[in-house]
Amino acid sequence: MAKTKLSKIHKIVIHPNRWLIWTIAYAVIVTVALVGYIKVTDVSFEAQVAENTFYPWHNYKDSRLGFDVRYPADWSIEADSNSAITFVPSTNSDEGVTVEVTSPDSEKAIRKTLKISSEVSTQLDDMPAQKIANDLGMGHSETVILALHGNKLYVIRGTDAFVRQLQLTFHFE
Repeated sequence: MAKTKLSKIHKIVIHPNRWLIWTIAYAVIVTVALVGYIKVTDVSFEAQVAENTFYPWHNYKDSRLGFDVRYPADWSIEADSNSAITFVPSTNSDEGVTVEVTSPDSEKAIRKTLKISSEVSTQLDDMPAQKIANDLGMGHSETVILALHGNKLYVIRGTDAFVRQLQLTFHFE
């Protein structure tokens, strides 16, 4: 009897299908959220696959120079000297990445040979380094990374995309 009087006082009309309406509303909200999440995930996954085309990788280790790096299996290696190694992609033999190990005193001389268009801080195997954009002229440029580790200066130079690939896998010994 108290229930009847309460509903008459407030004149509340309860729809007999209220749980069905709430269930449908909840299902629509969950569906919209799920579809949105799937769309966002697909976009980021496609970008990741496009950026990181999966090739077999090889490991190059040089204890004498004090580093190891992973590089795509279709690249070749050229030892330019006792202190420099060049990784050359099979698709374009004019481009590649050279890793040179020299004394820290040679940094000033190396910087004098560069036409620096920008310089930012970066990291190489969790060590501070400098990333330099070197203007080669006629619309060409190269990326140069300078990193001090121990009593050695590591100089990595080449096209930006190739340098970034090797930078991610570079490790000091």
